[in-house]
Amino acid sequence: MAQQGVEETAAECRELGAAAHAYMVDCSKREDIYRAADKVKEEVGDVTILINNAGVIFCADVLTLKDNQIQKTFEVNVLAHFWTTRAFLPAMMRNNHGHVVTVASSAGHVGVRFMSDYCSSKHAAVGFHRSLTDELAALRMDGIKTTCLCPVFVDTGFIKNPSSRLLPILKPEDVVKELIDGILTNKKIICVPSSVQFAAVLPLFIPERAQVALNKLHEIKFDAAVGSYNKVK
Repeated sequence: MAQQGVEETAAECRELGAAAHAYMVDCSKREDIYRAADKVKEEVGDVTILINNAGVIFCADVLTLKDNQIQKTFEVNVLAHFWTTRAFLPAMMRNNHGHVVTVASSAGHVGVRFMSDYCSSKHAAVGFHRSLTDELAALRMDGIKTTCLCPVFVDTGFIKNPSSRLLPILKPEDVVKELIDGILTNKKIICVPSSVQFAAVLPLFIPERAQVALNKLHEIKFDAAVGSYNKVK
């Protein structure tokens, strides 16, 4: 099914007149990423725009989550960013030209119940973006740009039945447009909606009871496994 989706996407790109190459990679496995990267370099050439978009989520409370689910979340949502960047950044640095895009989440700025592993991984992804940005500046690689995308819920089926009293459920097309515009204008952090950018600093200025009340007001809901403590393993 995944292979079919990749091929269909490549076919759509070709219909628009673009050259497209499709590769299947398990982003939880470092050596698979490195092998695929070598194949891309050989068959396509140097990569100038890297978009780290792979992600997984297991919506459950911290005790219901299984050990392998927590590990998979970090392997795909964080560690894969290191492996892909390490594979393609050297060519960018040789030419001082390129763009590294980190697809994170609004969950990279706040904590959400029943998403402890996902939120932790997305906080790490945002930290990766910020550190890489500073590192490239320190190395005077001003021709290599970085962008981090942080949307709220997107209607892709990734999270089942999301809803919120105050936050919108975003359409994929709208998020893609925001990302493309951000890449073209070299925007560092793209929050969708833009109000998300205040979420990280708000707890620094309001008391905890106000934060709890605000979270209740948002009334964020989605399907999650809760209370299966006997299934920790």
